[in-house]
This record gives sequence, structure tokens and C-alpha cells, in this order.
Amino acid sequence: MKFSLPKSRLNNYLQSVLQVVPTKSTLPILTNILIEALENKIKISATDLDISITTTMESKVTKKGSASLPGKILFEIIKELPEADISFEATTQRVEIKIPNGSYKIASVSPDEFPKLPVVNTKKEIKINGSDLVKMIRKTTFACSDDDTRPALTGVLWQTKGDKMLMVATDGHRLAKMSVENKKLKGLYDDVIIPPKVLNLIPRFISSENTEVGIIFGENNIIFNLGDVVLTSRLIDGPYPSFEQVIPMDNDKKMIVSREELLRAVKRISILSNAMTHQVKFNVGKNKLLLSTTNRDVGGEGKETLECDYVGDEIELGYNAIYINEILNKIDSEEVIFELSSSIAAGIIYSPNIPKEDFLCLIMPLRLQE
Repeated sequence: MKFSLPKSRLNNYLQSVLQVVPTKSTLPILTNILIEALENKIKISATDLDISITTTMESKVTKKGSASLPGKILFEIIKELPEADISFEATTQRVEIKIPNGSYKIASVSPDEFPKLPVVNTKKEIKINGSDLVKMIRKTTFACSDDDTRPALTGVLWQTKGDKMLMVATDGHRLAKMSVENKKLKGLYDDVIIPPKVLNLIPRFISSENTEVGIIFGENNIIFNLGDVVLTSRLIDGPYPSFEQVIPMDNDKKMIVSREELLRAVKRISILSNAMTHQVKFNVGKNKLLLSTTNRDVGGEGKETLECDYVGDEIELGYNAIYINEILNKIDSEEVIFELSSSIAAGIIYSPNIPKEDFLCLIMPLRLQE
């Protein structure tokens, strides 16, 4: 194997693949990356067995071949080098990296020991709008659970059956649901549950609103073709809980409040909230929202009053401030709407600028602490 390419390009691609390289692993080969020198191009791949990433870049290749190298060590070396063309030359057991005024040698592992990567069959690829995919990812993945005893909830449900594609995530305490129009996938595939880790990588590789993303549905995996970058992820076994049943349809109390004012006030009040529950009390009445918290552990309390438009009887609820802030940060509007029912029932939060059928968040209240 022998090739050369500019330092800056190599550095960027290495940085991309390292996002799936585990820092520690019971399988040492997983901390390595695979470098393949092909006809006028280089492929760099990494995997943690759940997610795989492959980047492809043009390069001056004088001898084809492949090698597996420790990813972090290689990146640290390349990152510190001055801008110049870097050449790689592999022997049986190590790779030499040459720069204009020096060289570095790293022990390599046989590429045969590197885990086999999924085959990308572009004939089965369906292209969808990249900006739509990014919007759904950014609006939903935050609500995934980290409880491995309920595997389905650790992923994002992606439905593609109708005229819209829909993503849902929930951890049982909050839920986020977003849908966008898309008829290309209509009726082709069943629901899939995708780990948020791979979804959160996708926005980093989509630089234009007009970018299309190729989707390939496998039997147990899903592939995202982003051009120079290909991401593959295992799917999580279902079934996913019936989320429609937990979204209330008849909440009779409605509050409209400034999103920014509420966000800042909740952040301030929550400084004194309980370290375990992060509870902030919402007392909603005519034209006002009273936020308050009490923390006996530090002998502190705080309260603020905000103006709001409210229809319904006075109601008092307790919410986890972290969940409220995460939801408010996903809503792109000056105001936000809360649809409420009682102090023990789920509330719906959404933007007045987007129909709640297209994007909404749900939050369960906490039991009020006196």
C-alpha cells in the first residue's frame, strides 16, 4: 500500500471516523481503523460493531493495499503535523508516514482481522431530502431513554408507511414526535427503531439544504449514504410501544407564553431545585404563570411570575426543569403553547407556527413536593 494526500483533508476524514471508535474495548481491534488504498481513492473505516462509518476521498495511489492502524494514535500524529502532503507506505507489519522533514512508523494489524463491514448495495437505495431528515433527528433524539432494560425506548422509531415519514422518541417521562411529507418511502418498509448515536452523526455530514441522503434498508441494519461518508447501524428489536395512546387528545387548558422568557426563568429557578428531581412548580392562572421551587437541603427557594395567555381553571403542576428546557430548546418560535389537563396528566407542548400533528412534545408532570 502506498499513497499520498494533503494533511488537512486526511485530518478531517480521520476526525469523522473516530466518532465511532470506542476509547476502550474488550476487542482491541475495534480501537483500530481500516485504511484501504484503491484506484485513485482512499477509504477509511471504523466500527464499534453496532455502528460503522466509511469515508472515501480522492488520493494519489501508487500501490493498492490495506492496513489496520490504531485510530487515536494516527489521528494525534496527523493533527500535529504542519500542512503538507503526507505519504503512507505499508510493509507487512507496520506503516511508515513520511513528511517533508521526517517520518513516523506505526505497527499495523492485518486487515483480515478487522471486522467485516456491511456491503452497500446502491441499487436498493432510496433518496430522501437531507434537510427533512436532519430536522426530524434534531427534534426527537433528545427524548430517547438510556435504560437498557427497555431496549426499544433507547432508539428512535421511524415510520415510513404513509404520505409522511415520522420519527418518535420517548423515555416514558417525555416524548417528541415529528413528521414531514415524503412519498418516496410510502408503504415500502415496516417501522424501524434506530439507535440515536448513528442519527446524531448524520447532521454533521449534511452541509446543504438540497443534499439528498440515500437510505438502504437491510434485514437487521440501515445504511445512510451521505456521498463521501457512509453510515451503517444495526436496528433495535421491537416492538415499539404504542405512542399514540399516550398522547392526550382532550386537554382543555391552554397556555401561551414567551418561549425565551420561560426558558430563562426555568433555568434560573432550577438552580435552587432538588438535585434529584429538578422539580419546578408551575402555577398557571389568568394571565400569569408563577414558577417556584423550594430546596430544604440548601435552605433555598425561588419564584418568578411571567405573563401568559391562559384559558381554563387555575392549575398547579410540577415539572423536571431539565426536561422543560430541553423541549423549549427544540421549539423555533417566539411563543410556545402548553395544552394541559390536570396535575397528574401529560401535557403537550408545541409551536404556534407548526401544526401539532407535525411536531409536538409531551411531558409527564412530577408529583408535587411540599
